[in-house]
Amino acid sequence: MIIPLTNTNPEVKGDPVAINTDFIVSIREGIAKRDDGREDKVTFIFCPPHGMWEVEESLDSILKTIKKNSN
Repeated sequence: MIIPLTNTNPEVKGDPVAINTDFIVSIREGIAKRDDGREDKVTFIFCPPHGMWEVEESLDSILKTIKKNSN
C-alpha cells in the first residue's frame, strides 16, 4: 500500500512523498542534525535498498494510517 507523507529533508521540505509500505523495514522518531546547525524532530523511515526517508508525521500517525488502510 502507498501512504502519503510530508518530507522534512531541507532540500525538499514540505513536499509530499508517497511511500510503499511493503518496503518499510523500520520506523523511528529522532533528531536530524542539519548542516547549518539546526536540529529537526523527524520520523525516519528505512526502506532498503532505497535508503532513509525523513518525514514530519509521527510514528503513531504513520502506524494508524497503515492500520486504517490495511483493512
